[in-house]
Amino acid sequence: MKALIVDDEKHVRDAIKLLGQWEAAGIDTLYEAADGYEAVAAITAHQPQIVLSDMRMPGKDGMALLEWISVHAPNSKVLVISGYDDFELVRHAIRYGGTDYLLKPVEADELNSSLFRAVDAWKEADAVRMQSTRQSMVVNQMRPHYHDRLLTELVVGRGSNNSQFQRLRDELNLPKQIDSCSVAVTSLSHLDAQCLAKYRSQPDLLVFSVLNICAEMLSPPAEGVVFRQLDQPDEVVLLYWGQCSSLQTILEKVNDGLEQTIQRRLHFGISSCEFYPTGTSGAYQEASMRLWRRNALQTKQCIHDTLESSIGNKGLRLSTFEEPLRLAAMSGRASSVSNAVAEWIDPITRLDVVTAEQIQQWVDEMEWMIGRWLDDAAGAPPEEEDETIEEQPIPFAELPLDREGLLSLSLLRSLLEQRLLAAGKALTAHHHATPDPMSEIARYMDAHYQEDLSLQQIAARFYLSREYISRKFKQQFGLNWSEYLGKLRINNAKLLLQNPSLRIAKISEMVGYQDEKYFSKVFKKMEGITPGEYRKTLSDGNA
Repeated sequence: MKALIVDDEKHVRDAIKLLGQWEAAGIDTLYEAADGYEAVAAITAHQPQIVLSDMRMPGKDGMALLEWISVHAPNSKVLVISGYDDFELVRHAIRYGGTDYLLKPVEADELNSSLFRAVDAWKEADAVRMQSTRQSMVVNQMRPHYHDRLLTELVVGRGSNNSQFQRLRDELNLPKQIDSCSVAVTSLSHLDAQCLAKYRSQPDLLVFSVLNICAEMLSPPAEGVVFRQLDQPDEVVLLYWGQCSSLQTILEKVNDGLEQTIQRRLHFGISSCEFYPTGTSGAYQEASMRLWRRNALQTKQCIHDTLESSIGNKGLRLSTFEEPLRLAAMSGRASSVSNAVAEWIDPITRLDVVTAEQIQQWVDEMEWMIGRWLDDAAGAPPEEEDETIEEQPIPFAELPLDREGLLSLSLLRSLLEQRLLAAGKALTAHHHATPDPMSEIARYMDAHYQEDLSLQQIAARFYLSREYISRKFKQQFGLNWSEYLGKLRINNAKLLLQNPSLRIAKISEMVGYQDEKYFSKVFKKMEGITPGEYRKTLSDGNA
């Protein structure tokens, strides 16, 4: 294995080389880089499995390097070693795949502990990749997913050689001569919570609706292709190689179709016209950035071909107001919480620009802060975020947006107030007793498994953050929250299947699945056979 040490100070690089137990970790080759630019060159040339990087460096700093790695070398595991205990740096590191954040001067034990964890994580992920590669060889039954994967690799910059381009053209039967390409990106997380709730039990139906309408207006593959970006499951991407000026007209027709189908219009970021295929990755990043940096206060258009500047809004980060919000939550008084939230929101009401990216950041900061308060109150050490802990019933975030996909200050205010009041009750409970909230949640699920449950609803009911429940539930029961619910439902379904008078569609509804096909899919995944086959085994056993 190979590792790269990135720091602008040579004595720091030398110290890390001396402290690391490289041979014991299975690392036989070490490279060095003095800044982000040298690191990019080293990663491109040598593809190290482990990267240890500083954050503050001249030229291309650690933040920019992590963003580059997340796109161009996502399999690498990154350890951040920084002299700055700064929330924005930590959040950025976590967001772009950093596995640990160590503070200088780093101790040998701390460094090696993190190093061994990173190596183990890479090995586990590599085993998964190898298994995935073997499975992907059988693509006949997974052709659409396989096509989405090929196109995802293209737009994120991992499918960048001629053989990959040729395979993509052959698989999708693309035109032989494509000179240029424009990209459009939409995110289903920009829909309002009411719309997303309709598809909670069958989220793929929402994705398929958008894909089908886009394909209908696009006439693929002659004019272009549309696919689900598998690295970001809430994204739908459209590649268009017709006249660039026609793309906006096509997207407007797509929105007309969506309004008839799901009663909503989607926001799209669109890129300028670039060379195909070499410029596709850059065009995708441009379109995605224009989507997320759209002005979520404007009311005129859903197609975004420019970037909005929000440089003056950086002081409005929620974390800068953390202590007044925490004290208000601890007071347990709705008026105190309302006043604290209003004081933070008031400057936002005077802004001309608030981007979708900022809204997502505020929601992330809120959950991060509340989760940390709860951990501190319980005496638990801070834990790394684990994106694999909770498989949400629907993978799309619910942001405080209205039906037009625009920021609703009233929804933002209500969201903050509800979460702070709930957090305050949970924090107060820690001072009076040591309750067992995870067992209470499990008992509630046992009694209400047949209802349309979501983690967000459970979090609000028990005054806990979603991340806190995900973490603690897995620790206590050994199962993710969604795995526990699925097992509960399927076990009850097995009991009901013993009654031959009950139709499978009815059983599906009785255990909380509104879609019989989705119920059968979950049942087969857990039991290895379909509900019908399971019922047949029961009748065979009684014969």
